[in-house]
Amino acid sequence: MLNLLSAGISRRCPLPITPKTFSLVSLGCPKNLVDSEQIVFMLKQDGLDFRSEVDGCETVVLNTCGFIKTARDEAREYIRSLIDLKRANRIRRISVRGCMTKHEGVKALAAEFPEVDEWFGVPAAELMTVQRELLTSKHVAYLRIADGCNRRCSFCAIPNIRGNFRSVPMEQVLNEAKLLADAGTKELVVIAQETTFWGSDIYGKPQLTELLKQLETLNGVRWIRLMYSFPQFFTDELIDMFSAGSKLLPYIDIPLQHCNDDILNRMNRRVTKAETEALLEKLRTRIPNLVLRTSLITGFPGETDAMFHELHQFVDRWQFERAGVFSFSPENGTPAVKLSGMVPARTAKRRYESLYKTCEKYSVSWAKKQKGTVIDVQIDGNYTDETGHKEPNLFVGRTFADAPDIDPVVYVTLPVPSALPPGTFVPCEIVETEGCDLVGIVCEE
Repeated sequence: MLNLLSAGISRRCPLPITPKTFSLVSLGCPKNLVDSEQIVFMLKQDGLDFRSEVDGCETVVLNTCGFIKTARDEAREYIRSLIDLKRANRIRRISVRGCMTKHEGVKALAAEFPEVDEWFGVPAAELMTVQRELLTSKHVAYLRIADGCNRRCSFCAIPNIRGNFRSVPMEQVLNEAKLLADAGTKELVVIAQETTFWGSDIYGKPQLTELLKQLETLNGVRWIRLMYSFPQFFTDELIDMFSAGSKLLPYIDIPLQHCNDDILNRMNRRVTKAETEALLEKLRTRIPNLVLRTSLITGFPGETDAMFHELHQFVDRWQFERAGVFSFSPENGTPAVKLSGMVPARTAKRRYESLYKTCEKYSVSWAKKQKGTVIDVQIDGNYTDETGHKEPNLFVGRTFADAPDIDPVVYVTLPVPSALPPGTFVPCEIVETEGCDLVGIVCEE
């Protein structure tokens, strides 16, 4: 996405502001990106001209994330940068919307940033299936199958921001997926706040497996990647789909947050360590070449040294190939802020750093095991250096083990210089690793 902060506002003379033009900066998660793509589509339908370049646009829309304080701090940095652009007469109007606006309220934010022209919250429920203008390369697209959440984890503000869980009906999901496939999408990344709960509110029980079966029939789509699953509704039927080895990739994103039963109870996760480990054993045993991604929180209220040690042992046992580690962030309006046993910030940070290193070790270990193998890589584009120069014979791609933007990449070269358009799948021999990233050479036919 656009990076105002690195671009600055003094790199060249300002462009003249063009009437009826807009640009958009999208922050946060892929679910927020889908909102941004819908916003772009609707504004274009209203007759406005979308520009990727912020400078010289009449209006700039900032779609914010409000999930944790660091995300809101980032949004504030962007707002200040946009205000600088406005003061320099390089843009005319600023429109801020999204999760931070919903979480903190328009009144407080408008008082803090009076130079912002308009504020909006999150899109209404009926806009979930509005058409989109893709802001990603067309070969990969996020397919949002639901919004909101019923789980009410004690640390999470999402239900307060996005509301209760609402599934997009199957027919509408399939119609959108077909439009994406017809437009050239090769990889569908299935997202929701909790994908494995999809269909419960419409059909009386989770129906994700049936939806995935229908998605696998789409012509043109080669990879289907499932994100944001939850242990409670990961059925044997769903495991069978993963083990079948069709378009559904053997890559499972399953945010677990912790393993200690007392902490899980305080988090209101509604799952036990024993249940979680029973599922992980099934997944590891039944799905060949499985790559597991998870998210973990350190320093949650009540977490003792012994509980953290238990979490460390849990990670050592299951050796997640991909993991995100976060230090607990107390969020106003969530039950967790009222819990006893707050962990000192220094202790939480130390635990975060320790667990992060351990998780990274297993990601690096997985990468080293790929050396000498041949693996299919989807090309995302040419490698671009810090100055913006594109290397003609060096490409960046991903394996089945790598979700867009959050996971490692593969640096790909060709024996003979040639073009590799985004969305091309090529077999690569992995010849080296760079940390968690792979280095590969396209195999000659």
